[in-house]
Amino acid sequence: MFIFRACTWLSLVGIVVYIVVSDLGPTSLKQNLENATREHDELVVQLDADKNESEKELSIVFRSRVDFRNKEEEQVSKIGNLELEIDGVTRKLADLKKKNKAKNEELIVTEEKVSTARVPLDEIAKQSLPLEEKKKLLEEEKIKVSQNLALVKSNADKVQSKFELLENTRNLSVDNFMEEQERMMEVIKKPFHIYYGDKRGVEVANRAPSGKGFFINEGYENGFRENMEFLTKNENASSILPFRLKATLVQQNFSFLEFVSEEQVSDPSYAVVGQLLTIERSGVYVAENKPVEVKPDEE
Repeated sequence: MFIFRACTWLSLVGIVVYIVVSDLGPTSLKQNLENATREHDELVVQLDADKNESEKELSIVFRSRVDFRNKEEEQVSKIGNLELEIDGVTRKLADLKKKNKAKNEELIVTEEKVSTARVPLDEIAKQSLPLEEKKKLLEEEKIKVSQNLALVKSNADKVQSKFELLENTRNLSVDNFMEEQERMMEVIKKPFHIYYGDKRGVEVANRAPSGKGFFINEGYENGFRENMEFLTKNENASSILPFRLKATLVQQNFSFLEFVSEEQVSDPSYAVVGQLLTIERSGVYVAENKPVEVKPDEE
């Protein structure tokens, strides 16, 4: 910049000297002076512009220098951290080398032991060859059995499907039969006594002191006859198996039902006062033993 200013002033001085020594008249001298002044002003303006540009560039250079120093300090810090990490890794690497050496020595000892122990294993392997062959045969048989089992299962599924179809058909037939039976039984007049297969609900009014049976408040007016046999069961008894009863005494409004088996005689849980039992007519009815009807005027 100093050299540029010196050149500018030398040019101005040269122009002035040229004007002075020139043979031109006053008009030319004035014109030349104006031209020189104008050129001087332009050079001053250019000088200021170059100065501003130079200051701007210097400012950019200074800022870049600050940024560079900051980046340099940051990189120096990172380098220091990396050096610390490298030191730590180096120490770990040394420790790992020691451990690796110890493991290699241990591995050598283990390999020697394995070599020593492998001798009886080879003998065992030779002895196990027949067993391996037998195992292979058993596995092949197992595969065949599994295939047969799958085939049998498939057939069983088919049979089960057919069975379910037949069972549904049977259930449908039974339902239809029962509906038709109920419809037909409604128009059939039953005998005056309890019919075979009829079910009745009775209440135990009293149990005989001997335990041989119990009384109910239903008699021949309700269809009961002497020597009728019934099948029943009691869910609350000591045994839930069905047991048999026989009507040995039948009056107009009460009857005595006797246990056929001694098991019920000795166990009071089969018939308790107030208990409801469902009885089903079974056995053979003897008509000659029916009771004599008692008229109301004879009582």
